[in-house]
Amino acid sequence: MTWKSHIAIATAVTLPFNAELIPIAAAGATAPDWIEWILKFFGIHCQHRKETHYLIIPLAIIALSFLIDYRNILFWFGIGYLTHWVADSLTISGVPLTPWDNRKIHFFGGALRTGEPKEYVYSFGLLAISVFLFKPTLASFTGENSFNPYNVNFKHLYEQKIIDEKEYYDNRFRFF
Repeated sequence: MTWKSHIAIATAVTLPFNAELIPIAAAGATAPDWIEWILKFFGIHCQHRKETHYLIIPLAIIALSFLIDYRNILFWFGIGYLTHWVADSLTISGVPLTPWDNRKIHFFGGALRTGEPKEYVYSFGLLAISVFLFKPTLASFTGENSFNPYNVNFKHLYEQKIIDEKEYYDNRFRFF
């Protein structure tokens, strides 16, 4: 997949939950590729879609973020990284599951080829659906006053004394 497609997919996934952190998810969605460049710059040999593309990396980032707070930058970076892995698994090249496995994962038989029109139809089609379905998130991101049921900031509500401590602790890790 191209970076445009990775960014479009990460945006589509992040938009319903936290539009403000779309740039962080986009950075995570491109991270496996730019980390390869950094490693090669420092003379560390790595193959494309190998060392930086293991599924354990985004899962570890996401798990680490749950120890801190799931609304933070690290979480959305990990989600972007995970979307990169899933998107690359749709390609004919596939992606490795773990460092100890020589096989590569191909979802839906690896139906996509990097840079072909079908890749863009899938990725930007997903983005269009997300934008269409989650306009309240976009409205809150642009400053318009609207309720966003997908991104309730319980910590902010608690700090503003709108909800009590029990409700905050009951709902702080809710995604929906």
